[in-house]
Amino acid sequence: MMDKFRKNFDRYLKVYFLVSIILLSLGFVLLYKKVDKLAVSLGEKSSLITFPIEFPQSTPSAKSDVCGENCQKEIRKIVDNALATISSSIKKTAESSKTTTVAVPVLRGETTYIPLAGPITTTSIGWVDAAGTDVYIDLANEYGKAATVSWDAFLKVAHGNGQAFARLYDVTHGIAVSGSEISTVNNETSTQVSSGNLNLWAGKNLYRVQIKSLNSFEVTFGSGRIKINY
Repeated sequence: MMDKFRKNFDRYLKVYFLVSIILLSLGFVLLYKKVDKLAVSLGEKSSLITFPIEFPQSTPSAKSDVCGENCQKEIRKIVDNALATISSSIKKTAESSKTTTVAVPVLRGETTYIPLAGPITTTSIGWVDAAGTDVYIDLANEYGKAATVSWDAFLKVAHGNGQAFARLYDVTHGIAVSGSEISTVNNETSTQVSSGNLNLWAGKNLYRVQIKSLNSFEVTFGSGRIKINY
């Protein structure tokens, strides 16, 4: 957009120079005609005055020197003033076209991770609290209203047979956090599994990890973390 503006400005500036030169030339022509007409008028009036002494008739060379030294000085003065005015106008126009570059700071998001310790194992097919994973979060007050939260965990199933589940539980309100349930199937080695963005209740609440097994095979919650972007 700035390149287009500069190109348009250069085009307008060239046109302005050309028009100024044309007008200046036209002014010179009109000025010389006016001076010549004034000189001829003065010559005609002087011929009507009768003097007792006869003066010699003007030669053709005298007529060509109608604009004397003072007249030429006045013309040069007018031309210099006109050129100075044009130069000043061009300078002001060029200065006004300069663009000022302002450094705009780039806002970068911050990310905070809250660690959730492990390992915790269970063979229960019902949800079991993972001891040592309690954490308080006040999302809006601590990280701002635009903050988003998700979480991930390393899960595995003994012998690679079965399915391990984990979720975040809102102890304050006695409910599971919607969308926080994650799982892995038939993975004997720890596999990192992540959730999508979660909706936490407003205020300062206590959260805890819970795990369970699908079919009573031992499952392990290795470790996890809550991820907050703000």
